[in-house]
Amino acid sequence: MMTMCRQTPSHAKRSHLSFRPHIRDSAQRNIERWFAIVSYLLRRLFALVTTVLAVISLVFVLLRLSPGSPLYTLLGFSYSEEGRAAVAERLGLNASIPEQYVRYLRQLVGGDLGASVFSGQPVGELLAQRLPVSLELGLVAGAVWMALGILAGALAALWHGSPFDGLVRVTSVVALSVPSFWLGLVCVLVFGVYITGVLPVSGYVPISEGLPEHLRGLVLPAFVLGLPAFAVVARTFRGSVLEVLDRDYVSFATSMGMSRRALLARVALRNAAIPLVTVMGLMLGMLVSGAILVENVFGVPGLGQLMVDSFRRQDYPVAAGCCLAVAVLYLLTNLLVDLAQLAIDPRIREGVLNGGRVR
Repeated sequence: MMTMCRQTPSHAKRSHLSFRPHIRDSAQRNIERWFAIVSYLLRRLFALVTTVLAVISLVFVLLRLSPGSPLYTLLGFSYSEEGRAAVAERLGLNASIPEQYVRYLRQLVGGDLGASVFSGQPVGELLAQRLPVSLELGLVAGAVWMALGILAGALAALWHGSPFDGLVRVTSVVALSVPSFWLGLVCVLVFGVYITGVLPVSGYVPISEGLPEHLRGLVLPAFVLGLPAFAVVARTFRGSVLEVLDRDYVSFATSMGMSRRALLARVALRNAAIPLVTVMGLMLGMLVSGAILVENVFGVPGLGQLMVDSFRRQDYPVAAGCCLAVAVLYLLTNLLVDLAQLAIDPRIREGVLNGGRVR
């Protein structure tokens, strides 16, 4: 007994020491996982910054090489060379294009987007006024139409081969085929000439002037803007759900007595959500950043209308700032989609943690 008592502490000590390699291995694996995630995020951020720089450079060069100049708009056709030189020097247009480009990049690094050539208002203030309108329009259109697309796609997959399934497919094809600007003009014609007083066809009512009127003003632009998103989401989700329902484990669950609706709710929707997240993220970025035509058709004072006006008048700083805002919005949306995929898809997560590349 005394011998056993003497050996017990030694045995416990050896057992305690035997766990130390496992603890070290576990800590090393956690460090490697965190390093892989941080490395992945840094690569994505580097790609984002590089893409933004490429967009800025391309827009800057194309604006400078395009015919015309804001000087002609400011001075008109009757001007003196002294006046033209003075205005060009004030706007910084008397320097060469490379010198202007370097100066513009320095301003961007310092957080200065410049000022409008015509109004003198800082570009940052203009974007702060117009961007919330475009964001609201895109988010409202995306939330409503994507939710309807998910519902339609799920029901079409559940009732595969039914008349409702055919209706969803035909509606999706038609919605993708109709140009947004043409549909917007049709809505303006119908609700502005034939069915007057039901929905406003132009302008924007701030929410401070009343929520009902504010929402009424968003109905037609959100309908035209979000209809293609409904088609893409419905078709994608229908195909993903049908693909999941055809797998072996679903057939096994069906043979065990699980109803088709229970399969759809517990298994199919969860597994079909992975490609849906990608499509919804891309469509949301397109809705927010691609509302240029819709805003101009319905007279919505958003980022798209500001962009068209700045390009038409060749307001270089405002046009470049609008393109920068659209590029950053779209790229940030793509980054959020990649992070969402990383969170919900174990295969992508393991690929990142093992040092693989994720597309």
